[in-house]
Amino acid sequence: MRRLFLNPALALFAAVALAGCRTEPTVAAYVEEFTISTDQLAAAVEQRMADDNIAEVVEPGDPDYQRVVLSQLVQQAIYRVLSADYDVEVSDRDVQDKLDELLSGDNAQSAEDVFAQLAAEQMLAEIDVRENVRQALAREAIAAEEGLDGPIQEPALRQRYEEIKDQLSTVTLGFITVPDQETADTTLATVLADPGSYEGLAATYAGPNTQPTLRSAPVTDVPGPLFPNVQQTLAGQGFTVAIPETGGIVVGYVAARAVPPFEAVRSEVSVEAAAGVDAAVTEIVTEAVAGFDIDINPRYGSFDQGRVVPGDGGGVVRILEDAGTT
Repeated sequence: MRRLFLNPALALFAAVALAGCRTEPTVAAYVEEFTISTDQLAAAVEQRMADDNIAEVVEPGDPDYQRVVLSQLVQQAIYRVLSADYDVEVSDRDVQDKLDELLSGDNAQSAEDVFAQLAAEQMLAEIDVRENVRQALAREAIAAEEGLDGPIQEPALRQRYEEIKDQLSTVTLGFITVPDQETADTTLATVLADPGSYEGLAATYAGPNTQPTLRSAPVTDVPGPLFPNVQQTLAGQGFTVAIPETGGIVVGYVAARAVPPFEAVRSEVSVEAAAGVDAAVTEIVTEAVAGFDIDINPRYGSFDQGRVVPGDGGGVVRILEDAGTT
């Protein structure tokens, strides 16, 4: 970490001073030098309850939801510290651009659907989703500072594409199961000579192990027993293979292959690479946060593995409240 170290005597004084003031009943949590007041927590809960998606899944006054919100506020404070330590900054424009990227694509959900789903599944309001994206971008910046971002650079992405492009390809395939090898050879020869004859032959040998028409699909969707043969067969060629489970000989015909260009799958390749980088930098972040001074007001619980969890209901704050001194 790039933290400036205090003079030992000053550090000791600071530690003693903090030890005497980190149980204030009006403070919900401390994260290093930052405090999250109970009023701030209440306002944050109210702000999220104004989100229609949250209002549909959370009952007013739910203590579990209060801990969810406090967890979000604590994480936000943690990333303020980390961002200062690594001198990184993520703008609102950066967050929106990343959201737009994540929500792009033919099969992508709308932002409204995504926010509704995350509210229902994780009790996350839109403001929390945006903050989580901000934190992910902060980790990307930290990864760059630590020299861990090589896999998401353009040369590495193109190299990865070359490694996996066959897995991303599609194949137009047909397969017909016939009773014996002689029939298989004749059937294959007929299809190769006249691909238009495929459907008629498939109808002749219709059954659960015959595909009625030629169909295009990702190579990864090819039935397991046929996969090795399909992988080795060029477009416009075929094969025969005995598969006992089918009760006969399977005639396969690979009508066409298509490998998507890099730009068409760049986003998919980038997501895979980014996941690996994020896992690496998360280890650094986790180690750093383990050294942070984080205290949770016992009335809300305790901090465990990055979130606020129910406590035992005790602690200095609770004692003061019970004594009527707050």
